[in-house]
Amino acid sequence: MKKIIFGKCYAFSSDADLDELLAESLNLYADAGSREPEVNIRFDRAIPPHKPSSINPRVHETFEHGMLTSFPSVDVYWKRVGNDPLEVGVTIKPRRGIRRTIHNLLSMEYPQGAEAFEQILHEFVLIPSTYFFKDVAPIHAASVTVGGRACLLAGTGGVGKSSVMLALRRSENVGFVSDDIVVMSDTGQVNGNMAWPKIYGYNCVTDAMKDEILAGRGWIDRAHFNIRNHMNSAHVRRKMSPDRLYRYVESASAPLYRLYYVVREDVPGLCVSELGLADAVDMTIVAVSAEYSVFHDHLYWEQYNALATDRPPMLTMAGVTASWRRVLTASFAAADRFKISIPFKMDHTVYQESVTDIVVTGMAA
Repeated sequence: MKKIIFGKCYAFSSDADLDELLAESLNLYADAGSREPEVNIRFDRAIPPHKPSSINPRVHETFEHGMLTSFPSVDVYWKRVGNDPLEVGVTIKPRRGIRRTIHNLLSMEYPQGAEAFEQILHEFVLIPSTYFFKDVAPIHAASVTVGGRACLLAGTGGVGKSSVMLALRRSENVGFVSDDIVVMSDTGQVNGNMAWPKIYGYNCVTDAMKDEILAGRGWIDRAHFNIRNHMNSAHVRRKMSPDRLYRYVESASAPLYRLYYVVREDVPGLCVSELGLADAVDMTIVAVSAEYSVFHDHLYWEQYNALATDRPPMLTMAGVTASWRRVLTASFAAADRFKISIPFKMDHTVYQESVTDIVVTGMAA
């Protein structure tokens, strides 16, 4: 299976029992046809044996042409030789029986099937794979298209990006691009990220939204949501495929037209101001660095192991950040940039309506 993802050609293979989950997680991306792959990703029950040259700390192994990044739910082996395609080996660590039940009950999402699989695929494999290319940069932002042009709604976690996205889906001319992380090309193109949107309890201000996200789920799943939602609506969420939430899904790319940074600060009311290029670039790098700090730790450990064993590292955080700065500066320079300042206390519905109006009106300009 070959797909166009973030403007690159990805080839996938897996054990037979994972084929269905892989196909469901990738079905919104375009087929790559005869294009040669730039990334080969293989899902295996076990990482093929490799002899590491160093292991510091225990969750990070280095090899002659690669590294292994170990996370609680998955191990990912990265390998590249010269200009050959990036080779990625993925082993998901299964949770079975009582261990899986306890994990689901304690989680925010009560993850099932494709929901859990696609999250691992996007968060631990696809987004980190972009770090190995110098012409793209990840941005912690939601994104939609209006009239074929892309708008980014950026900010830290919990600032309200997903809330605005759910309000925007009511507009007929709005297309889904990304819910949380978007990948920017140095040509100014915003590439679609088909990771499933996360819908929190506080997004369900009406029973209609709650009924929509809980449709078809078992009684334990529904009870889990209702109990946690009653306790704290910010500590429970569910995920849905983008094509179930939005009329139109843009999985390819669209030119960036506007960038909005949503920032909660001590202001008397919602206000919009222009955002300088240098500040927009710096804020973006800081935000995505915080969002992906777990993977970034591995890049620092990769550099540490390289220094300790007198060899070149596969990838360094400094090199990645330099590429990001170049890509973002070139892309943001041609776009309109604004900061939306939000008061600390603002009614959720008023917030949704206000920011939605700003985005729709601005994109029509």
